[in-house]
Parts: sequence; structure tokens; C-alpha cells
Amino acid sequence: LSAPAAKISDSDLEKAIRAKLDSDDALQQAHLSVSADVKDNKAKISGTVASEEMRAKAIDLAKSVQPGITIEEEIDVKPT
Repeated sequence: LSAPAAKISDSDLEKAIRAKLDSDDALQQAHLSVSADVKDNKAKISGTVASEEMRAKAIDLAKSVQPGITIEEEIDVKPT
């Protein structure tokens, strides 16, 4: 059994999410880590950000990458 050609790999999905996060200067500075599982259509973001707004933005950006994706997050908010 081979996957359909349209399927992307875990690393492709990770790169797409990272590109979205890096499009925001503050989130790029946060160096969040991203891991993705295409088969289960989910991704995990972890790290530390300076505000609740940044945490919410990171999750929203990640969700915008692929329809229906589930984002698990372990993002700590530590104001600087």
C-alpha cells in the first residue's frame, strides 16, 4: 500500500507550520519546537512565549496550515 501522491510527509508539515510561526517576528524569536504527525493530522508545538496573545497566535497560525489539523501545545507563558 502506498500513500496518495498528494500526501505530505511529517517533515513537510513541520516545515509549513514553522514557516507560519516564523512569519511573526515575536514568534520567530521564541524558537518554538514543532513536531507533526500527518497520519493523525496533528502537530505539537512546545516552548516558551512572552504572552498569552503570542501563545494563542502560535496555535492559530499552526491551525491555518492544514484544514482540520489538531494542535497539541505545551507552550509556557513567561513574561519577559
